[in-house]
Amino acid sequence: MKQLKIGYMRPEENQTFVEWVNKTPGNLYDPGILNYPTLRVLTSYNGEPVAFLPMQQALFLESLAVKEPKLENAQAFRDLVKGAEQHASSLGIRELYFLCRDERVISIAENHGFERVPYPLVRMKL
Repeated sequence: MKQLKIGYMRPEENQTFVEWVNKTPGNLYDPGILNYPTLRVLTSYNGEPVAFLPMQQALFLESLAVKEPKLENAQAFRDLVKGAEQHASSLGIRELYFLCRDERVISIAENHGFERVPYPLVRMKL
């Protein structure tokens, strides 16, 4: 099998990408990313496209650390997220992610704009 080449999608491949991404089952494609300032689309090709991989920068909120459980922690979390939103906005980032197992914190997050993502998450450390 001939080695495929990798590059960034060319403007003339936009329509092909949109057609393929809409017909590929199970990919969870969000058309809103097409307007994200940090969107880049990789393509694998052998003279013509074989596959596309849209990528975007997101801000990952790593964890929440509090002195002790208190009512004001909800306000602190809300304020910290506002700071993260401002930081993300300054970089053109349009999505925040936050991993958490504490249902109380998840409830607070959901009441302040976050939504549960019902899909498995995979990670690769580099």
